[in-house]
Formats: sequence, C-alpha cells, structure tokens
Amino acid sequence: MLKNVLPLCFSIAIVHILWGQPTDPIVPDRPGLGESAYLVPKGIFQIESGVNIEWDRENGIHRRSYTYNATTLRFGISGSFELRAAANLQQDYLSKLLSEQTSELGLTPWSLGFKTRIAENKGWIPRTALLGNLAIPYSASPTFRTSYIAPSFLIPMEWDLSDQVLLTINTGAFWDGENAAPAYFGSFGLDYVLRPGLGIFIESYMDFDEQGSFLPGFDAGVVWRLTPDIQLDLSTGIGLNPEMADGFLNGGVSYRIGRKREANTGNAVLQEPAHRHNTPGPYRSPYPNGRASFRAKT
Repeated sequence: MLKNVLPLCFSIAIVHILWGQPTDPIVPDRPGLGESAYLVPKGIFQIESGVNIEWDRENGIHRRSYTYNATTLRFGISGSFELRAAANLQQDYLSKLLSEQTSELGLTPWSLGFKTRIAENKGWIPRTALLGNLAIPYSASPTFRTSYIAPSFLIPMEWDLSDQVLLTINTGAFWDGENAAPAYFGSFGLDYVLRPGLGIFIESYMDFDEQGSFLPGFDAGVVWRLTPDIQLDLSTGIGLNPEMADGFLNGGVSYRIGRKREANTGNAVLQEPAHRHNTPGPYRSPYPNGRASFRAKT
C-alpha cells in the first residue's frame, strides 16, 4: 500500500512545483443555473464537479433524479478564450402507489464548448462573455440519448456593484436535441461576500418557449474558498409552478492547476471576494455542465 501512495504523493508535488499556482483566486462556473462572465486564464486547467439530487411528487407519482459526477473540464487557451467539456452520470427513479419502483442509470450526452470574453465591467457596461455548447448524444446511454446534437448559447453579464456585491444576468437559448424550435433561458442573481473566502448567493431563473411553456425557479447557496485553488459549494432550489420539479440539492468542488504567473502569491490572494461565480446539474439543464437541474416534469 505504501509503495503505491508514495509515488502518487511525489507526482502531485512535482506537478505543483513545475506548474505552480496562479495568483488570482479560482473563479468557478458553479453553483447556480447562470454562468459567470469570468474565463479560465491562459494555461490554467480547471475541474468543476458535483452531485445533484432532484425530487418531485404529484398525483401519487414520486420522481427522484441523482447526478453523481456532474463534471466540467475547462482550459484557458488565451486571456480571452477557453475550451470546455462536460459529462454526467445520472440515475432516475420513478415510483407509483401500489406498484414497484423503476430505475434508469446511464450517461447523459456529453458537451463540448467554449467561452470567450466580449467586454470588461466599466461603469454601466457589464463584464460580458459568450458561451457556446454542443451536446453530443452518440455516446449517451439509450435512456438519455437524444436524436440530434443539441446546441446552446448563453451571454452572461456581471456588474461589480461594490467590493461585496455582484449582480449577474444571463440570457440565452438552447435546443433539446429533439425539436427544431429553441427554448429560451434567463437568470438574475446576486452574490454577497460575508468575509474573505466565504460568500452567499440568491438566484431566480426561467425557461420559456414559443409554445407558451414557462418554467420559473429559485435557488440559493453558499461558497467557501479553502485556498486560492480550491472552492466548495452547496446550494438548493425550488420550482415555482406545477410544471417544475419540487426541488433540488446540489454540492460540489472546483479545483485548478496551471503555470505560475507571478512569483509572489502572498496572503492578498485570500482577501479577494468569494463570489459564487456560478454549473451543474444534469444534461436536462440548458447548459450541461453539472449544476442544479432545470428540467420540467415529464
């Protein structure tokens, strides 16, 4: 056992020595339904992973959905462009009165995408980015496989209202992989820094389409940055009309490695605000990267 552990510890130490730590604190895209306008810096590799539990009960039918490894991988190509990929393992349960419980477990469509910077926050002009994704169904399990590739795009916008308060607005569109007509998504969130390294957020969101479907929800949570490179998060949310699932609980961790950009990291890094900088839930979220689910009941 010791022979296996020592080489692993040595390898991790070598990675940190060769790659070092970037000076600015990590800015993940989780938790929450909306995305952040921040990008992963050039040469930085970032992993964001979490678990999600969603539940709904109506007319004697109880639905539960578990996402076990909602993971997004991000890599900074330049100061204004990043590549990203995401995959989820999901299990759905359905139980009815006087009948046995059924269960489906499998991989959801994985996604390949990018994020690019459009503008920085200057006065009333928000920090703005463009995020594009393609959900690829071919390797997904039959239960979760869609008929077609499903594109999506999102425009996250952020205003630093103060050193402690961040306003985030998202708007975008997505396709479900079955229908030609898109659905539209919007979110409004506020982040508040309680102390350096610890923050809370609230967020409202909605999904609507041209056929009249309207699916609103609300979520809130807390983020805790353990080090400049590691951040934990916990969030929960509810659906605001009968067509939405009753609620969800989501938790995760974000971690990064990358080349050192300045020699002195110092304590000032930990004094940066801990904004949520909102990822995941199941693929049935418009943007499949591991944040809380945003699906209507089926």
